[in-house]
Amino acid sequence: MKEFYTVVLDRLKEIDCTYSSEPYEAGWADEAIAFIRVHKIEEGKRLSAKIEISPDGIEWVEDGGSCVIETEGISFIKLANFGGWLRISLDGNSKAVITSYLALKG
Repeated sequence: MKEFYTVVLDRLKEIDCTYSSEPYEAGWADEAIAFIRVHKIEEGKRLSAKIEISPDGIEWVEDGGSCVIETEGISFIKLANFGGWLRISLDGNSKAVITSYLALKG
């Protein structure tokens, strides 16, 4: 039987342009989905969300998965074949309020 776990990385976090979530150790998981729920974003602005991976939770590199967020609501990025640590990174030209999650399965 597979294990499944969802972790909330940020809850109602106010961000300004560039932000990275706390790192999360997920080496046991075979796959993950990063969810980014935008509660509030400035009209006409956008955020670029991406997943970063790390062997140690200190040094980070982009995984390649990304999405562009222009409206309030929930977006996601699927990933597999990652290292031991994950985090969500946001970049854009907008202030926003977000909640972010990782859903892990292994």
